[in-house]
Amino acid sequence: MTSLMQLLMDFTCTERLPRYLDHVAYDLSKSLETKHLAALKEGLSGEHTASLERYQQAWEDSRSLELKAMFLAAFSIARELR
Repeated sequence: MTSLMQLLMDFTCTERLPRYLDHVAYDLSKSLETKHLAALKEGLSGEHTASLERYQQAWEDSRSLELKAMFLAAFSIARELR
């Protein structure tokens, strides 16, 4: 991704994405996620908790790559429509 593309993606994520996000549904989803994660961590040993945290980091990395791919796909479609 070029510097310009990164700048556009950062702008899109911070300035435009929030306009399209269903904040009520998102807040509910995050609340449930936090609740279930806390319940899961309560029953895990230290080693399993560390494994879960590594899993969460891998999932976040994958999500970041997916977000970048979605942005690039949408950008390429917008260029084609122009």
